[in-house]
Amino acid sequence: MTNVINFLKAHYKTILVGLFSLFVLYYLIFFLTPAVKMSQTDKAQIDSLNVMIKQLHEDNVKLEDEIEEFNQKIEEVDNSIDKIKGQKTIVKEIYHEKINSVDKLTVRELDSFFTDRYKY
Repeated sequence: MTNVINFLKAHYKTILVGLFSLFVLYYLIFFLTPAVKMSQTDKAQIDSLNVMIKQLHEDNVKLEDEIEEFNQKIEEVDNSIDKIKGQKTIVKEIYHEKINSVDKLTVRELDSFFTDRYKY
């Protein structure tokens, strides 16, 4: 501790000059530097841009909701398509079996087959 006190006593002039020069530097930087001032038109432009940005965010939320609704409708249509594909496969198998058995049918059975199939 005595070493520190002796150091301060020996170099107090240098320390005071350093502190004074830091104060002068602070004064020059913060007090002599001109402050940036914004005009009222610039402030109004910034405010109008903020309003536009807020409106765009709201529009974006609405669009995201609509997209979600469309995605749900697409899923419903996809499910319907899958269901129809399944039914189509079943009908295809039934008629495939009937078509393969056409060779064995008589003329009356053949006429009945086409009448049932084409409702004519």
